[in-house]
Amino acid sequence: MGVPAKFERMDRSLMRVRDFSRPAPQGLSHNTDGFRTLRGQLLASALHYAGRGMYVHPLLIGGKAPRWADWETRATRDPEVIRRTWSRAPFNIGVACGPSELIAIDLDIPHEDDDIPPAEYAEAGVVDGKSMFDFLVSHTPGARMVRTMNVRTPSGGRHLVYRAPENVEVRNTARTIGWQIDTRAAGGYIVGIGSVVDDKPYVLENGISDPAVLPAWLLTLITAAPKPTKAAPRVSRAEVDTRLRAIASGGTREERWATGILRSECRDLSSMTPDSGRNHRLNLAAYRAGQLVGAGLLDQAVAEEELTVAARAAGLGGEYAHEIEKTLNSGMHAGLQKPRHMPTARRLGGAA
Repeated sequence: MGVPAKFERMDRSLMRVRDFSRPAPQGLSHNTDGFRTLRGQLLASALHYAGRGMYVHPLLIGGKAPRWADWETRATRDPEVIRRTWSRAPFNIGVACGPSELIAIDLDIPHEDDDIPPAEYAEAGVVDGKSMFDFLVSHTPGARMVRTMNVRTPSGGRHLVYRAPENVEVRNTARTIGWQIDTRAAGGYIVGIGSVVDDKPYVLENGISDPAVLPAWLLTLITAAPKPTKAAPRVSRAEVDTRLRAIASGGTREERWATGILRSECRDLSSMTPDSGRNHRLNLAAYRAGQLVGAGLLDQAVAEEELTVAARAAGLGGEYAHEIEKTLNSGMHAGLQKPRHMPTARRLGGAA
């Protein structure tokens, strides 16, 4: 059976974007026979990861959400399972960070006009996650740049992939070490090289396919206590809905799904009355939002702002204002440890 036209177009896009003058990752060849179909490319890439001791699992075709609900326990480096899975369809690749003992630094780019860096960073020329990371390297005592696996994402961001230090467990974080910088570790995954989203591939930038060990200075930043949440200005219930509608109008299907959940949580919270368990409800909403932030489907700053707005609309301002920040941070931090992804509505092919 041939590859559907949609995926043939994706494959042509992949072939066009990939720079074959660069060294190929070990295990992948520049021989175009290996790249005739997107499915062949993805299979080769998945096997390459497994050959490096990394655990992979299929994502939805053309997407970033897992195909399996229990992806972390089913992630594999067994070549036969990988061949069986990726021979069925051109599934994108997820690399499970926990089993693979990886820590990935996700350097993102702003997606909204009003998503701007704090003044102290803007004045230093910070415009995105990469420049934010460069700022950290130059302003953190003992820090230095370590060459490691560097993957360019379709949006123009970067994944810097490191080996986790021995006997250290790190969880996912979102913007705790810097603006536009998230981390993926135990409980998280990254999209693998060769995967295609919006007709654009994830590409290895520097030919380094063996991740370096995470530097000590970076581990210290990741494991430091999260920064406190800034209090949001008090606004009306109507403004809560206005802001959420604006968020829901864009993004991928997975992001719209996540935004819909945030919107529902905020609407329920904002309509609560005194003595109805508002603080408990805020903690639960923050936890659920944190799960989506941990999965990379929501921006933490946006989620925290909207939840703060909803809490104030419910009357948790004034003498209760200090409780908003405390409860929000607690719920968000707990949710980040247990990422939640969009459930797969339709299974393609049999389970591997």
